[in-house]
Amino acid sequence: GVSAAPSRPFVTNMAYKMAKGMMPKISDTERTALACGTVGFDKDIFAGNPSLASLVEKYPLAGLDQLSDEEKSFLDNECNHLCSIIDDYSVVQNADLPPEAWDYMRKEGFFAMKIPKEWGGKGFSTAAVSAVLCKLGSRCSDANATVAVPNSLGPGELLVRYGTPEQQQYFLPRLASGQLIPCFGLTGPHSGSDATSLIGSYGVVEERDGVLGVVATFRKRYITLAPVAGVVGVGLDLRDPNGLLKGKGTEGFTVALLERDHEGLRMGPRHVPLTSAFMNGTVEGDDVWIPMDHLLGGQVRLSLGLGLG
Repeated sequence: GVSAAPSRPFVTNMAYKMAKGMMPKISDTERTALACGTVGFDKDIFAGNPSLASLVEKYPLAGLDQLSDEEKSFLDNECNHLCSIIDDYSVVQNADLPPEAWDYMRKEGFFAMKIPKEWGGKGFSTAAVSAVLCKLGSRCSDANATVAVPNSLGPGELLVRYGTPEQQQYFLPRLASGQLIPCFGLTGPHSGSDATSLIGSYGVVEERDGVLGVVATFRKRYITLAPVAGVVGVGLDLRDPNGLLKGKGTEGFTVALLERDHEGLRMGPRHVPLTSAFMNGTVEGDDVWIPMDHLLGGQVRLSLGLGLG
């Protein structure tokens, strides 16, 4: 007779076991990130019964009536003026925003909308930042990208949440005034914007002349604002093979705060992805010495730089 075909559970179980053996184990950082998530509209999509009505009910649209008077004024005045001095065609042709626009964005706090007022920022809500980005995007997508990074990826907001008092006092007023334009180095040649996959970007804890620090090597590319940034937050996979941390801080994902003139830091050359005009480039370094006070939150927050640990 004809032999029965293998049952589906047997085949799928074997395939699952093979795939499981090939895949790397989930790190502690990844487990924490997964635990922080929730199930929302994506559950309805995968279940095959998405409902727009329930989506709107759960996540009501943010109307302009939710903005404060100060936020509305900024949207109607400063934001409108910035749009008026930007010509999208000229921006694309020149591969840059006009100097007048750069100066205006610095002066009027476009790079500091999420920094609290006590540090010189605007202290705007997320809804207000979203409204500003929407309006800028309707005029010039490159202006949108330029303003979006300092108000999302950081390291401004990261400093507000996790920086030491000394780091906050030094960086936040300079970021708020536009003296320093920030960028965030996460994406690399072999890994995307994934804090749990930092291939080629790592730091090893060492001690030099009695000072504890990190020797880091990193390769970052497609970093928005890198060509014009004065400070970069570099994502690193921190390692402590000799146990020098002694329980104060742990291995894992960590952010180093490096100013442009930091010894060993290389900012450039510029990338032009998809012929876009917003500033984009590389951030690299080999065996760069980074003192502990240059790591976001200091030694006690090592591997906790983004709250992922």
